[in-house]
Amino acid sequence: MDYHKISINIQPRNPWVDVFIDELGGFGCESFEETEEGFNAYIPSSDVNDELKAQLDELKTREGFELSYSIESVPTQNWNEVWESSFEPILVGDWCSILAPFHQNEFKTQHTVVIEPKMSFGTGHHETTFMMVQAMEDLNLNGLDVLDMGSGTGVLAILAKKMKANYVEAIDIEDWAVENCEENAVNNNVELVVKLGGKEQISEMQFDVILANINRNILIDQMALYGQHLKSGGKLFLSGFLSEDENTITDCAISNNFAPFKKHKKENWLCLGFTKS
Repeated sequence: MDYHKISINIQPRNPWVDVFIDELGGFGCESFEETEEGFNAYIPSSDVNDELKAQLDELKTREGFELSYSIESVPTQNWNEVWESSFEPILVGDWCSILAPFHQNEFKTQHTVVIEPKMSFGTGHHETTFMMVQAMEDLNLNGLDVLDMGSGTGVLAILAKKMKANYVEAIDIEDWAVENCEENAVNNNVELVVKLGGKEQISEMQFDVILANINRNILIDQMALYGQHLKSGGKLFLSGFLSEDENTITDCAISNNFAPFKKHKKENWLCLGFTKS
């Protein structure tokens, strides 16, 4: 497959590199590499059109940073090697390691999740994934029912199952994410219920724990629904938003009968834990 490279220059880099890597993933970009000036995004040449350019031009009009970009075709190459070269192990203390199949497992963590590095795994949500895994260390999921919204490659859902959760439902709106999540579940020898779609795909049941690593607007939109699907005393963990959004997220959660009890911060990203009243 032929690809184009979108070179993004942005100042200040922090936190905007992570924010816009996430956003360009939604535009169809499949792999990313950070640079001193910002980052490069790789997209199938067939997806380079006027709509993409209009979306990129819209980014330049926003306030709080300076952004420029250029687009160029790149020579055909082994893209698996490109993705593999940018995939580093993620270690959350001695609790959990997130590795690719080509990594040597020399990390003596309590849990290991093996992820096939396809598309944009880890980019844009490295900090938030790390914090969600970190928050799960304090949970006892043995025999519990867990919902993972915005499951992506399935890291959190797979970890929940390795923590002996009874039932784990993983939902994502992206075709590639669902396919990759299903593949990763098999490779980790766990059984998940994986669904393509949004909030309409949530099962008509009550969960003990809900994990949602998405973005601020979707979390706010779905907060009431989380309350409906969470058992009294159940735990809700949210991430995918910046520190400046803490009050907005917390106020929305409280108005939906959630009580805050935990907070993790990494760079400019937050992970918040709530208990259903």
